Amino acid sequence: MNAPEAALGRKETIWGQGPWLRSKRWDLLYITGSGILVVVPLLLYEIAGNSATFVNLFIAGVIGGPHMYATFFRTLLDAPFRQRHRLLVFGSLGIPVLVVAGAIWHFQLLITVFFFWASIHVLHQIAYILECYNRKHYGALQPWSRLIDYAVVLSCLYPFASYRFIHDGFYIGNTLLLYPEMFKTPMVCYVISGFFALAFLLFIGKTLAEIYQGTAHYPKVLLVLTTIGLAFLITSYSGPKLEIAFQGFNTWHSLQYLALTWYSNTLRQQRGAMDSPFMQWLCSPGASRFGCFYGINVAFTLGALLLIGVVFGLSDLTFEHSYYVVVLSFLLVHYCHDHVLFSQFEDLV
Repeated sequence: MNAPEAALGRKETIWGQGPWLRSKRWDLLYITGSGILVVVPLLLYEIAGNSATFVNLFIAGVIGGPHMYATFFRTLLDAPFRQRHRLLVFGSLGIPVLVVAGAIWHFQLLITVFFFWASIHVLHQIAYILECYNRKHYGALQPWSRLIDYAVVLSCLYPFASYRFIHDGFYIGNTLLLYPEMFKTPMVCYVISGFFALAFLLFIGKTLAEIYQGTAHYPKVLLVLTTIGLAFLITSYSGPKLEIAFQGFNTWHSLQYLALTWYSNTLRQQRGAMDSPFMQWLCSPGASRFGCFYGINVAFTLGALLLIGVVFGLSDLTFEHSYYVVVLSFLLVHYCHDHVLFSQFEDLV
């Protein structure tokens, strides 16, 4: 095999074949099958003697924090991104100021904004993966078909969750999330549930038609059904700490995100889209490089945990307030940057 043929072979190996983003094994392990991790926070909660603080710190240290800081390898540390999105980059640097102000003057509002944005962010990632699947499998897909996919995914978290909001049953830590009194009526739950039911029926009908026509994209269908099943499992949790159940969804989301970010970085490195020698080295394919990538993000996470301790020790804030001041200062920037990254389908397809 000559050099051009060898290079082409390596490129095809990295880009993956068939309907999967990378390969059947990789997609099933990191994109869909990793959904089994949703039970981990609940198990830890029981093992740790019903300590929500332990669960939150453990999940943040092992997976939640590393996934959050991984974003900045594609944004703040990527010169082309900074040049294309200067307004976003500089504007997002003001988010920590707003977080601190919210923690001091209206903590309940801050936590409410965080939760709603977090739910949208998690579902936006699923929609991003679906669109990558669509572009790889179909090339061009009818807008109404995409709309059905997005509708069923973006609404699946809220039928049961809206019921909990209506009955003041949703706390993050010791903070009850805000919910307008005018919406505390069963009609809101009926409307949300009806919208989801209609979207789900349309999705089932569309999928059956695609199976009959031989055009069904089974990896995408599996991801949609997995997302719906896990969303209903989590939001129907009847325990007193619904936030722990939602940590399960966050765990699945975070592992997906780390895998997608690493894969995207290796593809961009292969295309020569990185101008930093360090990033070119760090994002070279290989288990050892991924270990370095993950280790650096864990180190950032540990640094943030130390910063939480400093804020708690030097201020009059409670530990809960100190925790969210530090975490949300980075997390909401991560959300902001990802809404742009989740529109860059060419990084994966």
